[in-house]
Amino acid sequence: MEADLIFVNGKIFTMDAQNLTVQGLAVSGDRIMAIGSNSDVESLSGKNTRKIDLKGRVTLPGFIDTHVHVDCAAVNTKLATSCHIPPVEYVEVLGSTGSKDAILNFVDQSARDKDAGEWIIGQGRFSLEFEGNSPSKEELDRVAPDHPVMIRYSAHSQLLNSKALELAAISKNHPTQEELDKVAPSAKIRRDSASGEPTGVVNECIDWIFPKSSPWKYEDLRRAIRQTCEEASRFGVTGIHEFVSWPESTRVYQELYRNGELPLRVQLCPCVWGMMQTVEMDALLNLGWQTGFGDDWLKFGSAKIFVDGEGCDEHGIGEEWPRIEQERLDTLVASAHRAGIRVMMHATSRDGQEMAIRAIEAALSDFPREDHRHRIEHFAGDYWPEGLARLKKSGIIPIPTPYSSLGWYGDAWLDSNPSDEKVVPYRTLLDEGFMPPGNSDCMGTEPEALNPWWSIWCVVARKTRAGRLICPEEGLDVLEAIRLYTNYSAYAGFEEASKGSLEPGKLADLIVLAQDPFEIPVDALKDVQVDKTVVGGRLVHSTR
Repeated sequence: MEADLIFVNGKIFTMDAQNLTVQGLAVSGDRIMAIGSNSDVESLSGKNTRKIDLKGRVTLPGFIDTHVHVDCAAVNTKLATSCHIPPVEYVEVLGSTGSKDAILNFVDQSARDKDAGEWIIGQGRFSLEFEGNSPSKEELDRVAPDHPVMIRYSAHSQLLNSKALELAAISKNHPTQEELDKVAPSAKIRRDSASGEPTGVVNECIDWIFPKSSPWKYEDLRRAIRQTCEEASRFGVTGIHEFVSWPESTRVYQELYRNGELPLRVQLCPCVWGMMQTVEMDALLNLGWQTGFGDDWLKFGSAKIFVDGEGCDEHGIGEEWPRIEQERLDTLVASAHRAGIRVMMHATSRDGQEMAIRAIEAALSDFPREDHRHRIEHFAGDYWPEGLARLKKSGIIPIPTPYSSLGWYGDAWLDSNPSDEKVVPYRTLLDEGFMPPGNSDCMGTEPEALNPWWSIWCVVARKTRAGRLICPEEGLDVLEAIRLYTNYSAYAGFEEASKGSLEPGKLADLIVLAQDPFEIPVDALKDVQVDKTVVGGRLVHSTR
């Protein structure tokens, strides 16, 4: 049997259990047919076989991003007004601060370019909110009096001008907290302590502002999602666990799949409780779907639950309040667990993580099931040894966010926390036997995060935006960091039999690099370029 495609003269890191490195790889259909020496794979060549000479370049399994919001990143980087300071550059991550005047200039220009009444949605950098550089509602009103304006600092925190507040039906007396909770549980509207008028700062309110649908036209959303998927493939991403934000996004992925336009594989993970909820748990259960339903290109992955948020007060002080009562959480997790649905719970606070662990422990006690692989997103942001011990006992996967050592914690954390504390403890996780998967949590706030090499650099370099080291003892070497996005990500998606390493019988998902990440300086990791991305034996990206 002859191969459809062969690669020769490479430095192919298979990432298998033996850490085997080979020269050649052969593909038949969408699967790897053989690996070995040049002569091994060339012996499988026939008259119709395509041949790619790697010319010594490093080749790796394709990367899998196990926590990403491509649809949000798409609209925030392709359709919204960028307020990033400096402008978005995927390799420029240090010194990324901002100024209030620059944001106001962005909004002012957008107001000149748009018709009166048209939304201006500004996508800012998360760090701006904590640096005292945010404009006020009144300042936004002055530069855009005839436009509703929303500056989005993260999925959880936004700033609205008066016109936007009016359209969102937010005023001095409306909505009440009870009314708000019915639509957006635990959302908060910041009001002036003296007048009671809304300041424009809102937390966890996106579902109140844009209830149950995307604020963009379907064709614009479709184009933006397709472009962002293509962008991810240029960075070497061959698979994603996508937390869809709107029902329209799910339709987009199905349409791209049917038309053969998907450049990467997708696990859809709809939210059943909390922000951007797209389906009720009961409705999902009534479908009878289980984790893994679908095929190698598009499948149902998990049910997402928001246990807490990521809110901040006017001074940037975190308030990760619970969004759900323990009893309700227990019910949701237990019903999903019994139905064969894997849950992934957003929990950034210690209280939220405790609730998530309790819910899974209770479900396992009532209905023991091996290899459930339930996940807690953002767990191990800070070091909690007792919590990690309980995760290990119950088989729960912790999902820390690589870039958080740079952006979420960063210099502010170094300046305010004892030197004996540690955050994003990857070294500890690996030493204790965990397999934390690679992920970006990219929603466009930190657009560089869509590039896995940016996150790999964060894990290895352990630097803040100011270039200071943050818990360097928790850093990984380059091979370990790559394993997050290959072996461990495949395992997190129940896909280790078909992805994560380059072995015969597995899917032919691989990337060819322009630089050797094992030979370059650490700070050059974020600049690594991908020459070729192959998914299922199909070339979806090539620079030459």
